[in-house]
Amino acid sequence: MVAGVSATRPVAPRSILARVAAGTLVLQAAFNGERRQGLGVAAALAPAARFWPAAGDRRAFFRRHLENFNTNPAMAGPILGAVVRLEERAAAGDGPALARVPRLKKALEGPFAAAGDALLWSGVRPAAGHLGSAVAILAGAWGAALFLVLYNAVHLGLRMGGVFWGYRRGEEIHRLLASPGLRAATTAVAGVVPAAAALLAAVALGPPAGKAGPALLGAAALALGGILGRRGFTRGTLLAVGAMMIGLTAAFMFRNGIQ
Repeated sequence: MVAGVSATRPVAPRSILARVAAGTLVLQAAFNGERRQGLGVAAALAPAARFWPAAGDRRAFFRRHLENFNTNPAMAGPILGAVVRLEERAAAGDGPALARVPRLKKALEGPFAAAGDALLWSGVRPAAGHLGSAVAILAGAWGAALFLVLYNAVHLGLRMGGVFWGYRRGEEIHRLLASPGLRAATTAVAGVVPAAAALLAAVALGPPAGKAGPALLGAAALALGGILGRRGFTRGTLLAVGAMMIGLTAAFMFRNGIQ
């Protein structure tokens, strides 16, 4: 047991949570087919092993977290934060908390993966990419900077800030999936993707005038993307973004005479 830790009121040092948050950045560095993110999870949670001073307890700690685990990398933050809290409670004498650690991870890895894929892979990333590409055409490297700022404002907020949030909420983190804020953000960003693609088309297919082909091809790409986007949210959005990007790239090449 760590001195000063209460079984009823977790008080993990912020330094531990900060190191766990930093560890989420390499969550997939050792991704493999057997354990998937298991090694990355164990490495990220390593600072929390200090709750278990005995060597045998520490070995058991790492064995627990080397098990197969796989979720959206950004959404792992809240789960790992909640796990830190459970480990802390278990080390402080709350025996049942230890049994809830694997159950929490298994119960939430799938739903959190789906939520993260819809919000980030199918929403924030393509939207930021479209906007960044439009700015890159007009202002060069500022487009790349805009993409990094827009994407990471959401990505790092969830991935690293989520550790602190998950620690505070503990086993209540599942409520995030039903929160109006997450639903609103996912819906909003799904609408931003085609709007950002339209902006990119307007910039990329602008002057010189007199060439209707590129504009028609770009419009067709956007229309096809809109149709495909109606086929279920996550997969449909991925299909839509793919159609938009292929069509807009072809239109841009056609406009500039690239063979």
